[in-house]
Formats: sequence, C-alpha cells, structure tokens
Amino acid sequence: MISMTGFGYAEGEVEGTLISVEIKSLNTRYLDMLVSLPPTLSMLEGRVRDELRPLFIRGRVDVTIRSRDVEGQLSVRIDQNAASHWKNALESLADFLGSDEKVDLTMIVGQEGVLHNEKPRNIEKNWNLLQRLLSQAAEQVLTMRRREGNELLRDIKAQLLSIERSLKLISGRSPELIHSIEENLRRRFLEVLGNDVDEQRVLLETASWIAKMNINEEIVRLDFHLAAFREELAGEGAMGRKLDFLTQEMGREMNTIGSKSPDTVLSREVVNMKDALEKVKEQLRNVE
Repeated sequence: MISMTGFGYAEGEVEGTLISVEIKSLNTRYLDMLVSLPPTLSMLEGRVRDELRPLFIRGRVDVTIRSRDVEGQLSVRIDQNAASHWKNALESLADFLGSDEKVDLTMIVGQEGVLHNEKPRNIEKNWNLLQRLLSQAAEQVLTMRRREGNELLRDIKAQLLSIERSLKLISGRSPELIHSIEENLRRRFLEVLGNDVDEQRVLLETASWIAKMNINEEIVRLDFHLAAFREELAGEGAMGRKLDFLTQEMGREMNTIGSKSPDTVLSREVVNMKDALEKVKEQLRNVE
C-alpha cells in the first residue's frame, strides 16, 4: 500500500549554475502534476513531466525547480534603453495618479528587459543534471509514501478485524433472532385470536416476516466484500479506487442489516462496524 503524501529534495551544480528540485505530493482523486521552472529552464517542462509521470498514478504532485548562478559566474548586461522607458512610464503613471512618490532604482531593476543574464547555458548539460536530481527527489518522495502507506495498512487491518468480530457476533446471533421472531409472532396471534387462530395463516405470516427480517444474504455478501478487500490489500500497485468501491458496498450491507434488525445487540454491533468502516474510508483518502 502506498500513501499519496511525500516530500523530496535534491540539488546540484553544473557549469557554475546551482539547480535544486523540490517535489511535494498530496492526496487527490486523480493525478494532478504542477511544474514550476525558472525562465532559463522553461523549455524543459515537457521532459520533466515525461520523467515523473510514470512514477505517480494518483495525487497532486508539485514540482518546483530553481536555478541560480554561483557567485563569480554571473554576467549581467543592462539595457539602458529599456530602463529609460520604464522610468518614464513609471513617472507618467505617478503624475496621472497624483502621487508624490519618486521613482527609485528598485522600481526599475525589477521590470522586464532591464537586466539580462548573458551567461551562456548548455541546455543538455542542464537537463542531464536536472534528470538526476528529479530521480533523487522522486525516490525520496516514493520512499516516504511507501513508509506512510505501511502505517495506513496497519490501521486499516485493525479496523477490518473490528468489523469481522462484529460480523461474527451478528452471524452467530442471527438464528436466535429468527427463532425470537417466530415466537413473538405466534404469541401475538394467540393474544389477538385466541383458540380461533389459523395455523396456516400463522405459518404464512411468520414466513413473510422472516423473509423481511432475514439478514443471512447481507452477512454472506459483507463477508465476501471483506475477503475481497483483504485480497486487494495483499496485492501490489495502486489500489485506492478499488478499495474505495468495496467500502461503499460494505456500507450498503451494513445499512441493510441495521434496518432489518430489531435486536439491540445486533444494532450495537452494526454501529461498531460502521464506525470502523468510516475510519477505513478516512485512511483510504490518502491511498494511491
């Protein structure tokens, strides 16, 4: 079992450029990958997605890639024409708004086209490093997801044991419940009709009530769903969606058992099963 929550980080240097990769994954129903790259590496986004997509099946995956030039390796050119145009534009805007604020250097240097990094970049060398960093960070994420998945698995198995204990008690009490229904119906007929009671009618009414109150089919189906759930847990790969479907089916059987049973002991066990099932559902929200 694999969780959808994880974090990984890696960094390295190539030709005086420090590149870092941060990957965070969270739980969502489908795969949603968001990639953030600096402008100098933006042309590599497609490669980044192709590199990571086979590793993740479900979840939101945030990939943040940063790069900066190591001190002493930076070469910057100033576009004086662009700086002058930005200064004039900002001063005109201040006049239009009636503002006394002066246009200073910090307002200008951050504008597009004023500063240019003239350092030549070998995009393939950058990609070779980035590819290794993606692999390292992704492996950290997957390791964390597997470790958390094992914790989820332990808790889910504990809740399944609770459900199975309650189901066993319900299954053992079911024949006693049927016998109790038969006796109660016969006693009521005798109370109302006395010696004029029609035995055939009693048998038909009893059979009808037993058919309505019999929970044997629901017990069998719920037991089957539990077995299928455990079988899926023992498998490999993404299992969250199938397990989620099985919990829905289990919930339907529990609800039917609860609605059919007039017995307080059985009703209490149904409540216990539903409580454990809700805990399973909560854990499954973070399972890939």
